[in-house]
Amino acid sequence: MEYIAFISKIPEHIVYFKEYFVQDINDFFDCMEKRNFLQDLSDKVMSENPEIKLTDSNVILFKDGEYKEKDVRIEFCNRITACGKDTAEYKFKTVPAFTALNVLHKGPYKKISEAYDYAYKWMEENGYQQDGCPRNRVIDGFWNRGCEEDYITEIQIPVKSTNPFVLPPGGRLLGLIRLLKKGSM
Repeated sequence: MEYIAFISKIPEHIVYFKEYFVQDINDFFDCMEKRNFLQDLSDKVMSENPEIKLTDSNVILFKDGEYKEKDVRIEFCNRITACGKDTAEYKFKTVPAFTALNVLHKGPYKKISEAYDYAYKWMEENGYQQDGCPRNRVIDGFWNRGCEEDYITEIQIPVKSTNPFVLPPGGRLLGLIRLLKKGSM
């Protein structure tokens, strides 16, 4: 796939989250396709906290500070309108605003490492360095697409500029998503 990188501001937001230890990220996604336990968690959070609403697609945060496929700690998050009551199974928090390098990946989850390779190379070539844990924001997946080739995942890597003269562009995300959905990229 041909990738395009862009910088955006991710505003402060509230999430519910649950941490997982995953031996193999591809097995994790395969298992989820068979039984969507993350949707089960979302349904539980919403039923136990009827005053809050979901506001965006879910995010998988890589707690070890890097994308990796084996022996990885992840945090499954969903943006919501307000905090609820923490439980033994899930918790709530406010995520501060941050600047992110974004790369859209279209295709199977098992090939997303190619998008991360592109992102890290782009950062090196364009005067940015990582400034937080990377995350996958799922836009389209097995729940609404019949073919893995139509999955769309946005990689978001918190970054800061190493060049004081670099001004972040932005506002290109929706146009890129439309191009990916049309198969133009």
